[in-house]
Amino acid sequence: MADQLHIEPLASPIASVESTLVDAVNLALHHEMGRDKRVVLLGEDVGDNGGVFRATVGLKERFGLKRVIDTPLAEALIGGVAVGMATQGLRPIAEFQFQGFVFPAMEHIICHAARMRNRTRGRLSCQ
Repeated sequence: MADQLHIEPLASPIASVESTLVDAVNLALHHEMGRDKRVVLLGEDVGDNGGVFRATVGLKERFGLKRVIDTPLAEALIGGVAVGMATQGLRPIAEFQFQGFVFPAMEHIICHAARMRNRTRGRLSCQ
């Protein structure tokens, strides 16, 4: 049975290169932002400093300040703005420095993004 489930790995020019999780996140962000102009990144220190763990290094230089947005230290603001951007057809990536800081933003995701299509009778959605 195991022989029947063999799946070939995806061909990738970096498949054999070892990297850290932060490097992989940075590569994925570069890839998706290059692939889709609707993808925007917002968070604290993501532009100038490259994020607290440097996962966003080089994005501001490559994609500019309209797509890599430094925000104030206000996690609820980041979540609310990301939901609003999503309703307008953008693909926001909201970056939070540490897991414990995500809770103020969850109210926007749970109470607004999840109900947007129903509350607006299909006029808006967060896809």
